[in-house]
Amino acid sequence: MRYDVVIIGAGSAGNVLATRLSEDKERSVLLLEAGPDYPDLNHLPNATIIMMAERIADWIKVGK
Repeated sequence: MRYDVVIIGAGSAGNVLATRLSEDKERSVLLLEAGPDYPDLNHLPNATIIMMAERIADWIKVGK
């Protein structure tokens, strides 16, 4: 798969940058972050789950 932008590091700046860049639906963005490998979704930090849920809700709205 090819991406228009690859951001390495999902800290505060990386997350903001990825969010802003992904607002353009014609641009594909890959955000890479090193960290623990969680065995399943139940072990993800709450902040990550909330962020994922918000982005999924945004994508659903765009698709309608």
